[in-house]
Amino acid sequence: MVYEDATDGYDYIKGRYSLRSFKLSGKKKELIIQQHKTGKFITTYKTFKLNLHGLPFKITKVQVDNVDIPLKDLKINGDNTLVLTKEFNELHIIG
Repeated sequence: MVYEDATDGYDYIKGRYSLRSFKLSGKKKELIIQQHKTGKFITTYKTFKLNLHGLPFKITKVQVDNVDIPLKDLKINGDNTLVLTKEFNELHIIG
């Protein structure tokens, strides 16, 4: 879970916060990360940088919200780091 707010008052009482929870599931050559967000707070960043440690396969295909994403657009490097939009609902990584 990731909780964020403006850190300067009680706006969280009015729903001005961001709470993100993540659910992971996987198979031998697949990893699925689902994100659920509540709250009205808009964060200043636009992307997440995900570092996938110990991934047991080489990434060959990525889908974000059921749309194939070219690997070059995700800035995958040799250590399985992905950069993607913070607004994703489901990330599907396939080996």
